Amino acid sequence: MIETQRLIMRPFDIKDLDILSELYGNSDIMVYMPCGCLTDKEIRIHLQKIISDWNERPQVNYEMAVICKSDFKKIGRARIHMDYENDTAMIGWLIIQSEWNKGYATEITKSLLEYCFNVLSVHRVCALCHPKNIGSWKVLEKCGLRREAHYIKKVKYLNNSDIHWEDELEYAILKEEFV
Repeated sequence: MIETQRLIMRPFDIKDLDILSELYGNSDIMVYMPCGCLTDKEIRIHLQKIISDWNERPQVNYEMAVICKSDFKKIGRARIHMDYENDTAMIGWLIIQSEWNKGYATEITKSLLEYCFNVLSVHRVCALCHPKNIGSWKVLEKCGLRREAHYIKKVKYLNNSDIHWEDELEYAILKEEFV
């Protein structure tokens, strides 16, 4: 579990289907995700995988429900994906639309960086985002990550029957750069 001033991030459990449905079923939230919106069945399968990933050893995926301390409202998900061979972690987050522009993404990102460097002892943390997702890359830059790459037509997007290629940005920060 990770705790910040306003948020609690904890492992998902079976009762968290509601927040995943709100996230993965919303086209405005999923517009920059390669898979697009998920069906109810796909969301249930994904939740089962998230829960089983917590029992993996070594643990590779840390996917957590994000909850506001003030009212215990579930507002999103935060994720760390470990690459133990290279002492690297990849971070990401999704937040429900009603909670955008309240500073939660920055708070989540800072806490994930702190956890990755201080608890998981990684050498490097990276994050990927779509070039048009200006809010996300501004959060990454605000938290000290630098843009290391702009990949051209790297990611295949599967939105309904529309299949197309999109660009991707990669951001990263090293442990010695983290303040």
